Amino acid sequence: MLARERGAGNSGGMTGAIRLERHADVVAAATDPERFSSRTSTHLHVPNGMDGAEHAAFRALIESYLTAAEADALEPMFADLAREAAQELMRAEPIDIVSELGEVFAVRAQCRWLGWHAAVEDELRLWMAENYAAARHPDPERNAAVAAAFDEIVRRELHRARPGTVTARLAGEYVRGRPLTEPEIVSILRNWTAGDLGSLARCVGVIVRRLADEPVLQQRMRGIGDDPDRRAELDAMLDECLRLDDPFVANRRVTTCPVTTAGGETLPQGATVLLDWVAANRDPDVFSEDFDPEGHAADNLVFGIGPHACPGRDLSLTELRVVIVELLRATTAIELAPGHPPVPHDPPIGGWRSVHVVLR
Repeated sequence: MLARERGAGNSGGMTGAIRLERHADVVAAATDPERFSSRTSTHLHVPNGMDGAEHAAFRALIESYLTAAEADALEPMFADLAREAAQELMRAEPIDIVSELGEVFAVRAQCRWLGWHAAVEDELRLWMAENYAAARHPDPERNAAVAAAFDEIVRRELHRARPGTVTARLAGEYVRGRPLTEPEIVSILRNWTAGDLGSLARCVGVIVRRLADEPVLQQRMRGIGDDPDRRAELDAMLDECLRLDDPFVANRRVTTCPVTTAGGETLPQGATVLLDWVAANRDPDVFSEDFDPEGHAADNLVFGIGPHACPGRDLSLTELRVVIVELLRATTAIELAPGHPPVPHDPPIGGWRSVHVVLR
């Protein structure tokens, strides 16, 4: 459950859209849902494409699955999966940490959490590759086909959900006094998986690339990774790595009335607006050039801000923390692989497509 609510509001670029890049402007828009609406699509997106009381009702339901207590209870299972995935990497030749650790762990963790069958893991990884390809070369028909393919996976897992699993529990939920409809359940599960599988993998790539590039930081993180009393310090360091190289590019809003931004720009009613998280998280008026987890924490927008901030921040950080800690435990050094420079994703996707490292 990484970054802002995913789906309808997530976009790296749009022809004719107005891009907000200043930290103050992005925060103002993200915290003002009355003037900056999230209803940017005619398709159902729960809760991304909702506002007001409707959004609040669905958001409360979703948050009940993503509490700090739920994340703590899942941590041992996530740690076992991360340890297994890290041990599978231990070989002499360069490995792509994004695909061989990030994607593998993301798919296994999501399937275990939701109670999906293990046989679907390879299918999800193939879908992720097709989804990235479609995003790099936008074509409405191809994008629709990719989305439909994922919805088919979700519906299949929903219809064969085993009692007691998160998926089965969700299927029995009520909102605003009525049962969830199947399209709403599918939308929620899509929101929890379709974007978040790639998000987690890209976050792993961002963090490991920085650790490989900065041995002092890597050693500092090794020094605190095994100390449960320093978990908040470690989480702040992960947040700061992601702020510096934010893999979540932008979210979309539409103005409901004329708006003048803090920077003095006038936006007409009905304007499509992109909240540029990458630029806002690098705003020199707010952030120094130092790696400063504590000093930058209050202004860090990696997990968003306002009513559409990431509801799964605790779960996300738990997954990231355990996979990085288990990778560090399994190694004595992580180095960038000579001759294999990191390859960034093509817009509109952020983060790294591949990060080849050598594990010692």
